[in-house]
Amino acid sequence: MSQNNQVILSTRVRVSRNLTGYKFNSVSTNLEKKEILNLVKSIFFDNNKNSDFEFYNISRLSKIQRQFFLERHILSPEMTYKLNFKGLILKKSKKSLDEVLSILINEEDHLKIQSIVAGLDIEKAYKNVVVMEKLLERRLKFAYDKDFGYLTSSPVNLGTALRISIAVHIPAIIISGKVEEFIKKLNKIGCMVKGFLGENSEVIGNILLVANQMSLGKYEKQFIEEMNAICLNIIDEEKEALEELKKDIPLIVEDSVMRSYGILTNARLLSYYEAIDFISMINLGIDLGLIKDVKPFNLYNLINILGDSNLIINFKLKLEPDSDELDKVRMDVVREKLAIKKLKK
Repeated sequence: MSQNNQVILSTRVRVSRNLTGYKFNSVSTNLEKKEILNLVKSIFFDNNKNSDFEFYNISRLSKIQRQFFLERHILSPEMTYKLNFKGLILKKSKKSLDEVLSILINEEDHLKIQSIVAGLDIEKAYKNVVVMEKLLERRLKFAYDKDFGYLTSSPVNLGTALRISIAVHIPAIIISGKVEEFIKKLNKIGCMVKGFLGENSEVIGNILLVANQMSLGKYEKQFIEEMNAICLNIIDEEKEALEELKKDIPLIVEDSVMRSYGILTNARLLSYYEAIDFISMINLGIDLGLIKDVKPFNLYNLINILGDSNLIINFKLKLEPDSDELDKVRMDVVREKLAIKKLKK
């Protein structure tokens, strides 16, 4: 596992598009939304094309299915409000959704085409999106203005309507007290920084989401090159902060690492937020040389399988198990993946 991919956990690229001849979703009627949904679906799957994709009507998804897609960042929270006439086209993956290619229909805009890949690979994610966009553009006309670029419901997305979002794991920067300066620096160069679970969410597991704030005034290639350079700088900053910690590990950091290890060794139950916090600290402990008897693990993949919905589906639990049952299964999964021995009774 590349250390870079333990800093850059995932890359998400998406473009927003609206169809000419239709109002923005914020003011359109249900009839128009329904027409857009049916139009996009029929064109995409015309003549049995794209059989490696699947269509989901959001209103017909169960609560646990919607939660599953939310936890994997496939659906946005907006897609779970007012469910009627919203759709998801999702590529079937042999990699258990570690790589995602999808189209959201009737979210904030008529279409949101997005690709999520593990680690740092903006070019790959962008190429995935472009292939899908060109496929749709053969039959659909997107709203475009020669001065403002692609027209979107939010002025922030005018221009290319391109958003590049990177999940970064930076425990050394955060623990060293440098995170405020880190965020200010990113804000100054046109990036917004959010918690791992999105807008207004708290920082858990020392993970932040970093994305370009504007999409107007530059070509897509420029945004890609700039964000790639930003990511490489973040990797360097985290490595520098880690090296500084190694020189003289503060007692409070050592205590946090060993406390996390102790809880994973001795505890019976583990909540989702606790799991992400603890495995982040275990990962840091490995990098600092404090922990040596844990099986190497992929942080991104492990986080992906620890959500409530994933556990319910994969372990065939009751649809609404009590929190103790879920937390016990989550504890067992973490121990298995990290090869941590359970305390004997």
